[in-house]
Amino acid sequence: MQLEPVDDRWRELVDEISTRHSGITDLNGRPWAEHFRRVAVRLCLRYPKPGRDQLEAALLHDALMSGGGGVDRMKALALSEAAIEIVRVTTPPSNADYYRDYKAVTPEDDAGYLAYVSGLVESGNVAGIQMKLADVCDTIDQMRALSDPAIIQQVPNRYEPSRTLLEDGLVRWGGSA
Repeated sequence: MQLEPVDDRWRELVDEISTRHSGITDLNGRPWAEHFRRVAVRLCLRYPKPGRDQLEAALLHDALMSGGGGVDRMKALALSEAAIEIVRVTTPPSNADYYRDYKAVTPEDDAGYLAYVSGLVESGNVAGIQMKLADVCDTIDQMRALSDPAIIQQVPNRYEPSRTLLEDGLVRWGGSA
């Protein structure tokens, strides 16, 4: 069974994220670009028919973060306005480098992140909530696999509460959980 799209557009975006993140690894030493693809695959596994805009947003969900290329990058890659909006609502506040500097995160950063997730849920953007849930679940799995005591504490402090907020939000908005 094929989970990911197999067309030229999909390959173009996968190649672009692989090139952009070439040489960068995640906490477990895997190519960083694999995270974006895993988030998209999680959408395919969890929801019967994720929209193309949602899948493309999953691949480019770091575009509005530092070094992500911004809206110009997404427009150059011909992302739709709907996909760009999903990226916008799922981008956390820039007060902390939540994804690169895991060991420097403070309790205030955790609180800010949870407030951001609550705001996402309140937006009612089901496609964004689903995509963020896939992202958070991948992050939880990554952190648990690493088992670094300085990092693993973020699972109960930030990511598990975020997952609960997102799942409850999907139930509330009729997007399942």
